[in-house]
Amino acid sequence: MNITSTQSLRAQSCPEHICLQTSNQTFNHQEWEEITRRAAGWLLSHGQPGDTVAVIAQNRWETLALFCGAVRAGFVFMPLDPRMTELERKERLQQAAPVLTVQAEQLEEAGNKIRKTKPSFYCSENADVLFYAGFTSGSSGTPKQFVRNQQSWLKSFEAGMADFPLTGQETAVIAGPIHHSLFLYGAAFALFCGQPIRLLDKFRPDQVAHLLNTLDSFVFYAVPTMLEALESSAPLTSKGLVFLSGAGWTAERKQQWIDRCPSAPLYEFYGASELSFVSYMTPDDYSMRPASSGKPSTGVTVEIRSGGKSLPAGQIGTIYVKSPMLFSGYMQAGRLELDIEADGFYTVGDAGYIDQDGFLYIAGREQFMMITGGVNVYPEEIERIVLQCPAVKEAAVTSIQDPYLGDRVVCFYSGQADRRAVRFFTKQFLSVQKRPRHWIQVEKLPLTTNGKIDRKALQKLAKEMLQ
Repeated sequence: MNITSTQSLRAQSCPEHICLQTSNQTFNHQEWEEITRRAAGWLLSHGQPGDTVAVIAQNRWETLALFCGAVRAGFVFMPLDPRMTELERKERLQQAAPVLTVQAEQLEEAGNKIRKTKPSFYCSENADVLFYAGFTSGSSGTPKQFVRNQQSWLKSFEAGMADFPLTGQETAVIAGPIHHSLFLYGAAFALFCGQPIRLLDKFRPDQVAHLLNTLDSFVFYAVPTMLEALESSAPLTSKGLVFLSGAGWTAERKQQWIDRCPSAPLYEFYGASELSFVSYMTPDDYSMRPASSGKPSTGVTVEIRSGGKSLPAGQIGTIYVKSPMLFSGYMQAGRLELDIEADGFYTVGDAGYIDQDGFLYIAGREQFMMITGGVNVYPEEIERIVLQCPAVKEAAVTSIQDPYLGDRVVCFYSGQADRRAVRFFTKQFLSVQKRPRHWIQVEKLPLTTNGKIDRKALQKLAKEMLQ
């Protein structure tokens, strides 16, 4: 089965029903089937199944057409953030070596070419082939390319339909950046289960609130920063579901949302790029276990381990996951690598525990990883840039809690460079979500006995100085 198989069926059974709507374009199911077949044909004129296509992804119909076309053609679709610096983009493209790269400013032209291309009736039916690639920085700060096969998302679609009260009639509102896996997944899931999609070019709180209130029912995908911004807009009065992911939001803020928007309850899921869904929260769970991350998703088994042994309820250890939704591995020098346990369990290094009733609690996110505005950020990635700045001797990055961003990035550094110079230098190499919000110049950094950065002491110092 192919992720787009159900789209083809709807093109026959309900061709005139709305499939996708943007600010200036509307496609019914028949038209979308035609355009994605043409997109597959256009991609196949540039390469062959198994090749990678990179798209500097904007929230446009062309991006989704290229995604669906890539899935049909058996290509690996790799969306990239338009806000990346040239260095960040070059680093990722060098690793992935795509056969085709579509720049953001080329999307409209690509769409015109797709419309003129003869439709391809080829459709990759092997669900085990790779179809999606992304990047995670890893503990070293160096971007690591991860890849997925179609089966992993097909299984996540099954879990979504089993765990959440969906009818398929809801309108899926995609307002977050489509390069982010949460929002691309939301669009792909909608196409799979038949939900009409409203794809917004940008998240504007007042516009989103107005749109949601005009719909009979909706599904809205969000990270906490988006819900924080919606707090200043008109309350949501229409009926819908809000899927929350991407970063932790405090139990207090969740409860405030529930009280303010009772017709748009929160459904939250915890996961990772490598894991997909791990656990999920329902509105009932918020009242019973507001600090938890819910119970395991359908098809997922979670164990807490330490030293290779399973821990009993209530004890903190490393979270291990066994799931049909796991990624396929990391691409290293053209080879696929997956360091998975012999029993099929995998970990990304997150720490947590499970209580007596089976609810999962996250104690730490991959040791010192930060999540700011729904984006995973590693301190080492920022530090290696700061250390290149002239007159900077040492650098160490941590974070403090922020009700809007989740984590607010803080950089401590030593040396003679002044803060404005360091800020200006790093702006050239770090995308906006990775740039520290606070720069603190110190004589020396806190170190452990073996000479490494004492990150716990660093975070404590940041809290004392800034909170």
